[in-house]
Amino acid sequence: MSAPDGSEIAFKGDVLDLDTKVMVTATDNRVLLDSMELNAASTPFNLCCAEAYAKFTDMKRLKVHPGKMTKERDAVESCSADVYKGIQSSCLTQFEAVKQCLSDNPKEWAACATLRRELDLCSVKSGLGEVKKAL
Repeated sequence: MSAPDGSEIAFKGDVLDLDTKVMVTATDNRVLLDSMELNAASTPFNLCCAEAYAKFTDMKRLKVHPGKMTKERDAVESCSADVYKGIQSSCLTQFEAVKQCLSDNPKEWAACATLRRELDLCSVKSGLGEVKKAL
């Protein structure tokens, strides 16, 4: 999409100027993960938060300004936090096994496929994230 002067517009919709404050909601349902935790939990996040991730990704694809995606971003963060907390309480053995495997095989993640699958199955069977709605 081009602006009247011929330059490209980065985002669709209303343009937010630099003086506009971006809304960030306060929520206690957030977790801070290190890279190993994020890598180990990535598939359960995608499986158990598919709807929230799809909405957020679609808005990014459509180049909606990040300041207009607060609700969708919060949904992704909240669902991911729920899944992570559920993994900690219901699938900790599988999660720790995936983390250890990834640590032992940093360039051969395929070596961890079976352990990842076990974590995925535990996450879904435990009804984590959005999966609990379907049960």
